[in-house]
Amino acid sequence: MNKKELLMNAVRPVNAPVTNVILGRHYSGDMEAVKNEKVNNVLVLAPHMDDETIGPGGTLRQHAEQGANIHCLFITDGGSSVSDRSAEELMALRRNEIDKVQEILGLASVTYMNQPDGQVKSTRESMELLKEKINTIQPELIYCTPYIDAHVDHTATAKLLSDTLKEMENFKGNIRMYEINCAFPPSAINVLVDTSAQHAKKVEATEVFDSQAIAFDGFLRLNQYKGKLAEPNVQTAEGFVQWDRRGFINHCETLEKMEYNFPRSFKQVNRTDTLLWAIFKNYAMKKDLYRKTSNPST
Repeated sequence: MNKKELLMNAVRPVNAPVTNVILGRHYSGDMEAVKNEKVNNVLVLAPHMDDETIGPGGTLRQHAEQGANIHCLFITDGGSSVSDRSAEELMALRRNEIDKVQEILGLASVTYMNQPDGQVKSTRESMELLKEKINTIQPELIYCTPYIDAHVDHTATAKLLSDTLKEMENFKGNIRMYEINCAFPPSAINVLVDTSAQHAKKVEATEVFDSQAIAFDGFLRLNQYKGKLAEPNVQTAEGFVQWDRRGFINHCETLEKMEYNFPRSFKQVNRTDTLLWAIFKNYAMKKDLYRKTSNPST
């Protein structure tokens, strides 16, 4: 056990109850939780092979249980990680993991754009590939990582979708941004999905990812806290920021002009022990950015 783990173990008896009280208040709300929503076709944009589970995993499983066709497009090749394995070994291992996750979450199809991990770009080629995917699937909902995020690939994926939708004026569906590294301010969440019946499947999916160096406990704990945003409270929930096409484009364009360095500004919320730090690091700035760029549809 390294020094960091020893320190976390030492402070946990104090940190855990304090975290529980503060985040219990932070996520207290009176939203109506969506359950068993009826949609036909769903497209999920996942920069990395685990994002589809960390963010909307419970909701995707619920869509599948309601008969929706869920199509997941992975943007990167998955070849980068803190690991002794070669890029080729990692890519093969992660695709094998996704084969298992596909069954657990009920995904109808999985495809890969194969951009280099850590180097996602919005290019003419990637835009045409995404445009073709949208035209083929005709999704009512597109799930995408947020522009405001500590990982450059997550921001770049939002930009790729925004750039593509600029050229698709006839797209009538909605875009739902899902959380990964940077938790949404509760005031920004405008769609809350009750995933209580699907949370066990989400946990099962996270346990597939042996190739991942990160912990998942913080992500899963946040689903429990977000259940408190509902009135009445639910066991677990996933929160989203939903936009129509024009609102999403305006949001991304405005943030791009601001030229913030989000990886320096925010911390990943993957560990329960550091949730307070991760959620409240530059929280006022994050909340203000969502306020300044908000014109969401519900």
